[in-house]
Formats: sequence, structure tokens, C-alpha cells
Amino acid sequence: MVDIINSAGPDVRPGLRQYAIDLLRDGTEIGDPPVTAASAAAADRRGGNPLGMGLLLGLFSLPMMLLFLPVGLTLLAIALVLSVWGVVAMAVRR
Repeated sequence: MVDIINSAGPDVRPGLRQYAIDLLRDGTEIGDPPVTAASAAAADRRGGNPLGMGLLLGLFSLPMMLLFLPVGLTLLAIALVLSVWGVVAMAVRR
């Protein structure tokens, strides 16, 4: 393809280059991948388990209590609520 473009006349060369670029671009673009059962099941789950977020937020709240007590206590309360919610959600699913 390069030889054909280089051997063409100077007036035709830009058009041939653009045509070659369009062919390459159109040939390499693919559509959406097919949906498999595993990816559909993963997409159906909304968010995940709040227990993990509660544990991380609880760990983050401990140093915050040293810096600014009201913010740390609020984060700890939210972490406790999320953790309880996560445990209940696991118990209900089984």
C-alpha cells in the first residue's frame, strides 16, 4: 500500500493517504464485546457489600478522632451503620 501511495502522482497522493488511514481506522475499530453471563451478573450487582466500606471508613475515622473529634465520631457512626447493614445484607442473601 505504501508503494502504491508513493508511486502515485502528487495530486492523488493526499487522497490515497486519507483513504488508507480510513481503511485502517475502520478495520481496527470493534463494536461492543458480547455480553457473557458472568459480566451480566456483575452488572446486576449494585455497588457491592457495604461491610467493606464500613471497615475502611472505620479505619479512617480513628485518626480523624484525634484530629477533630466531631468529624471522627460522625465517620465512626457512619462506619458502624454501614457495617451492620453489610452483615444484615449477607445474612439476607443466604
